[in-house]
Amino acid sequence: MFLSVLGQAAHADETVDNLYNAADAIRQKLELSNHAWTVDMHAHQGNIVETGVSNEAMINETMVVQYNNAIQTVLNTSYLTAKDVFEEKHNEAVDNMHMAIDDLMGATTKLSTVSVVAELAVNADTTQEQLQVQQALAQTDMTITETDVNNYNTALNDVEKFAQQAGAFLSAAQDDSITSAVDNYSAQNNIAVASYSAIEYTQDIDKFVISYDNDLYMSFSGFFQNKMVSADDIYNNTAYMQ
Repeated sequence: MFLSVLGQAAHADETVDNLYNAADAIRQKLELSNHAWTVDMHAHQGNIVETGVSNEAMINETMVVQYNNAIQTVLNTSYLTAKDVFEEKHNEAVDNMHMAIDDLMGATTKLSTVSVVAELAVNADTTQEQLQVQQALAQTDMTITETDVNNYNTALNDVEKFAQQAGAFLSAAQDDSITSAVDNYSAQNNIAVASYSAIEYTQDIDKFVISYDNDLYMSFSGFFQNKMVSADDIYNNTAYMQ
């Protein structure tokens, strides 16, 4: 197994408590702005408010910076652990896999006429039977289109792709050495695990990578060797139906 890490440490910031304080400070200023109606009343009565009466309700640049920084901090905080994130990705991949299987079933139905043709052809031993096959093909269009085949092949590839992702994401979520490494790396760099830019798995080289912005990433190679399922394993354990 091989683990690689790249990136420079970032700076720590505030949490949700500081977000509340920064937001509440501005909210209080907005409430003070209601004085405008009192100012309006005095102006209509011929009274003159003193210069600077609005200063108390002013929002200054420091408050804006603190508020925006607090928002960015919340966005960068690791409220979800690596296990949580990988399980979410697993569920997302499973949903995509199920949609791909639905697409495959639809594409298979479109191509099911080939089974009818095969059944007709396999029993056509005599001239009369062969003529009957010919007549059946003349009466009903049993050709298949390139589009139908492309849809079928695409669905097959999607099922495989999303199945690989689902398996890898769940395996990563269940591997304490991976989740703890990602959690620690995120904490050291003060980035949220959930703020990843990509999580990718390449089966043929058994490489699992979680990437962040600013060229930060973690790479795990050879961690899932005991999770591999071969084509022989798949096809030898599949029930086939006509």
